[in-house]
Order: sequence, then C-alpha cells, then structure tokens
Amino acid sequence: MKMKQNREKNFCTEEEKAIIHNIKKKTEIANVDNISRTQSYQEYYLRNSEIRWAFLASMVSRNAGWNMTDLEGRYYATVLPRTVKKHLFILYEQANWIIFLDAFPQLLLYEESKKRRAPLFHLLQYFNVSIFMEKEWLLFWERRDMNRLMTALIINEQNKIQKPVIENTYF
Repeated sequence: MKMKQNREKNFCTEEEKAIIHNIKKKTEIANVDNISRTQSYQEYYLRNSEIRWAFLASMVSRNAGWNMTDLEGRYYATVLPRTVKKHLFILYEQANWIIFLDAFPQLLLYEESKKRRAPLFHLLQYFNVSIFMEKEWLLFWERRDMNRLMTALIINEQNKIQKPVIENTYF
C-alpha cells in the first residue's frame, strides 16, 4: 500500500468532527495519572481483545506504577538521593503520558471504526498520529495481522518517547 509521506488535512463532516472531539475528551480524562491510564488500557483490551498491544500497555503501565510507588518506599530512601527519585518519577510519568496521548486516540478510533464497520483512520491526523501508524491501522483493518500491529505500535511508541524522554538530558 502506497501512502504519501505528507498529508493535507481533509475536510471533516460534522459527524467526524464529533468523533474527533469525543476521542480527544476521553483521552484527556483518561490521561490524568498512571492509575487512570492503566485502567483505561485494561478496559479497552477487555472490549477489544484482538488489540494485544492494549494488554501489553496495561501491564507496562501497571509496572511503571509499581516502580513509581517503590521510589517512595523505605528501600530507595536509603539508596537514592531525593533528586534522583524525583527525576525517575518524572521519567516514568512523562514517558507514559506521551505514549497514552498518542496511542489511546488510535485505539478509540479503531473501536469507533468497528462500531461503524468502516475504517476511520484518515482521522488519525487530527490527533497528530504518524502516517506510519495510519498505514499500519489500514493494513490491520484489511488483513487482521495482530502481531504486525502490535509490533508497529511498539516501534511507534518507542519513537514517540525517544527525543522528549530518552534523549532528554534532564533524565
């Protein structure tokens, strides 16, 4: 499947504008903290078990939450200086916040596509989702290759946090 690397924003119908607004609102509400993100991924997976990445994301988010909690525990109190613990906490929070902000709209748009029995992935551009992922969602819609989609989402989310988190000198 050939796709242009750059895309122009297409005209949206009123119905599509409502879908975009609804997904943005749901994402904002669910991206409050690590607990809400973890719960949102888990609930999504229970509704859409073919999206294995959602299960993986719920486990990774859950483990990040445990790590964030451990930073305040008695063991780290004697080993790590407070500033290091603060930096680690922010690292976990920032990475998970960025990933959720990118991934959750993709998941919700897929769910909406399922309800309507028609792909809506052209709307991903309104969530600043890469054209790479738009292409992968279209391929998934056509072929139902769960492993390929999961791999694409992992690659995409790693790419999303590379500069702002991994390469950030603050961390």
